[in-house]
Amino acid sequence: MQNDANMLQRFLFDNLPIRGERIKLTTSWQEVLERREYPEVVQKYLGELVATAALLSATIKIEGKMTLQIEATGALNMLVVQITHDGGFRATATYQDDLPENSTFKELTEGGRVVITIENAHSIESSYQGVIPLIDDSISAAIERYFETSEQLRTSLFLRNTESTLGGLLLQRIPGEMEDEDAYNRVCHLADTVTVEELNELDTQTLLYRLYSEDDIRLFEEESLHFHCQCSRDRSIGMLKQLSVDELKEIVAEEGKVSVTCEFCGKSYDFAENDLKEIEHA
Repeated sequence: MQNDANMLQRFLFDNLPIRGERIKLTTSWQEVLERREYPEVVQKYLGELVATAALLSATIKIEGKMTLQIEATGALNMLVVQITHDGGFRATATYQDDLPENSTFKELTEGGRVVITIENAHSIESSYQGVIPLIDDSISAAIERYFETSEQLRTSLFLRNTESTLGGLLLQRIPGEMEDEDAYNRVCHLADTVTVEELNELDTQTLLYRLYSEDDIRLFEEESLHFHCQCSRDRSIGMLKQLSVDELKEIVAEEGKVSVTCEFCGKSYDFAENDLKEIEHA
């Protein structure tokens, strides 16, 4: 049983050029929701993007972070998930106040695009960004098309989220000869049968045996995933330094303080008049 798991586990088909990943997020996803309140439809799609980013996090081969972002001119303006090489993630969403809850994902993200950015913590030159227009009916379809068009890798996502748990499987056709090219379709068809209960209750070995009892699968060690916001007082000071000292004094005079609120976790950093010198000389 993995009722409290926050994990990613990779696996590999020994006799087929197919790799996979399974993720489950419980308490770490709840930490996101405890810090920011979202309408039901926003929570649904933000959860799907978090699950997707968790599945893609194994592609981070460097010390750094990946940002998975959906930008749109529709009512769902932006969804952003950042995840680091050591499994720490945070997420946020911006949306119009009159968000139509019965609209489809495609309608909500009209005029949108998907942006995937991988940043090396030590070298800007080795960072990467990929962008594709968002013309899809779901987040999983958009990511599958991204890999097909940008990376030439057949990739399939299977998301099984609830209000309290995010779960999913990723399958990817990797380079290599495959005698039966329909084998990838077979593997994906079986993955599509996985239920919410199976992803919530079964350990990965049991889950994969139920799906692929006729295949030899190599299972790797679990990797921990956790909520982690990168905001800090020092980062807030860096943002405030974009304003002049006179502007900051004017805000403090009117409001009694100047505040920076993290868009990811909602934490507020307050600076009073006696803090302005710290900002000025930072």
